[in-house]
Amino acid sequence: MAQIVGIDGGGTHTRAVALGPGGRLLGVASAGCGNFQVLGLVGLEELFAGLRAALEVELPLDGLCLALAGAGRVAEQQAIAELALGQGWASQVRVVSDAQAALVGAHGNQAGLVVLAGTGSMVLGRNAAGVQARAGGWGPLLGDEGSGYFLGMEGIRAALRARDGWGPATLLAERLRCALGLADWDQVVRQIYSGELGRDGVAALATEVIGAARDGDPCARAITAAAGEALGRQVGAVAGKLAMGPDLAVAGAGGVFAARELLWPAMQAAAAPGGWRLRWCEALLPPVLGAVLIAMEAAGLEPGATATESLVRLRPAIAF
Repeated sequence: MAQIVGIDGGGTHTRAVALGPGGRLLGVASAGCGNFQVLGLVGLEELFAGLRAALEVELPLDGLCLALAGAGRVAEQQAIAELALGQGWASQVRVVSDAQAALVGAHGNQAGLVVLAGTGSMVLGRNAAGVQARAGGWGPLLGDEGSGYFLGMEGIRAALRARDGWGPATLLAERLRCALGLADWDQVVRQIYSGELGRDGVAALATEVIGAARDGDPCARAITAAAGEALGRQVGAVAGKLAMGPDLAVAGAGGVFAARELLWPAMQAAAAPGGWRLRWCEALLPPVLGAVLIAMEAAGLEPGATATESLVRLRPAIAF
């Protein structure tokens, strides 16, 4: 096998894996946010430099996949590829969305659907003919329903309604106030509108919402159910675009699925009216190894069943 690197950059974490001849693991590295819309080209250049130093690989690589949040459109992908080529990273560079790497990894380059629910959210699917379709992924202002940001922001709103007396009492009022370090809820206005509490900070509150839901708080449970409903409806929309059969293999990626027991029943219920039956399947590979499969393809190697099986065996050695 040639020397290849797969990089998966999400809204909060970036992960990289380097493989050498014979599929030997050369190194792993991690960093912070890898969202192109947040970092821009200058920020990506700094991110790539740090990962390259941590991996200690020889350049140029034979194949590189950059699977980045906020890089789902052709113009963005071309600009990022030119940056990587200009830095001498590799002779062959493939730039895709982080959702693409998650889909490829989850189903081993075969048909299926993947739901990303981390800082942001979206659904991506691929049918047996290789045709792909997506729903969501519009960012925190235009969408991202079912994401960590969605859960955090809805939690804040529920707490404020309880404070004002026109919403039901909820554990979220005190839990989120403490998590945000507020002496009084009035202070949240400055945090939100000044940008002090950014997208990642809001998304981090999802753990408090999930905790309250697990403790039986009705408001928190309604928020997690709404998240699951939104994701389930998006799954149905993607499956409809792809003319898939009624039984859908669905994998999940992202931190929100740590609370799958809260989201999954609502996802199934939301998809059912459209005739869809959702079947949860554990991802064969994490998104970063999906990026490795794409990097293999970029290098002219066959990312088929044998390569997938090899990466499945390698997976336990990949720890971040």
